[in-house]
Amino acid sequence: MLTTEDYLRILESCEVKGQDEAILRALRYIELGYPIMFYGPPGNGKTTIAEHILTSLGNGEDSYIKIEASEGMTEYHMIGGFHPLAMSGNPELAERFTYKEGAMTRALKSGRNLLIDEFTRAPSTAYSGLFLLLSTGSLPLEFQEKILNKPKEWILITTSNFGDEGTFKLSAALKRRFIPIYVGYATKTTERNVIKNITPMLPEEILEAVLEFSEQTREAWKKDRSLPQGLSTDGVIKMARYCDLSIKQGSDIRHTFTDAAMHQGIVIADETDQYSIKLVQEIALAIGNKL
Repeated sequence: MLTTEDYLRILESCEVKGQDEAILRALRYIELGYPIMFYGPPGNGKTTIAEHILTSLGNGEDSYIKIEASEGMTEYHMIGGFHPLAMSGNPELAERFTYKEGAMTRALKSGRNLLIDEFTRAPSTAYSGLFLLLSTGSLPLEFQEKILNKPKEWILITTSNFGDEGTFKLSAALKRRFIPIYVGYATKTTERNVIKNITPMLPEEILEAVLEFSEQTREAWKKDRSLPQGLSTDGVIKMARYCDLSIKQGSDIRHTFTDAAMHQGIVIADETDQYSIKLVQEIALAIGNKL
């Protein structure tokens, strides 16, 4: 049972700021024994928050196993299976097979928690064993003639970007096994404090221009999806750091901001959609011309 002091310690020590509500919800559901799925637009700290929670609750980075999902992932990567020893250099040995354990099997056997990053980058078929474990509490390993049981306090956290390019749609049955917790864009106040902490010498007008750029791109995303995403907190930090360095090297304020905004604009725009690219360029130029 976590104490109030535990909650405060985990919140205050997280390097991702402005996401206290998401962290609190996750900790409460973890205490109740539920697996967590952090979701939301990319670049806002889902993975960092997940790693921080697992490190804090498990007393160190070695207390959990992390795997990053991909479209080529199969059940083999999660559970394991027979694998040829073809790389042994020994012709006789190369014809033999050995059993290799997948990430979930290793986690259960070693008593470690599990983080699956970019969960929706893999098809649901890769998670048939995970579905069984979450549904029944046990995982049969047929080739080893063993059954692994899910420990009572075992923690599973996943991160995902629903509907992002290159992601798969989860089956409704699998999605129901998780508690979805949204990690959205940080508030303007939070990001202003973050920028001031990271780049304390950044001119105030540049700081406000960066925040305005992020605000307008996010509004375009929310309003009619004219942009596939708004500028993330990670993007805000990159812009601030680039502007800070460029100004120190003698660049003028307007050119510096416009340059950084154009770079990040390409990141958040759809490169196959000329309207999307033109929109972020217009936003960048309009804000830059006011400097």
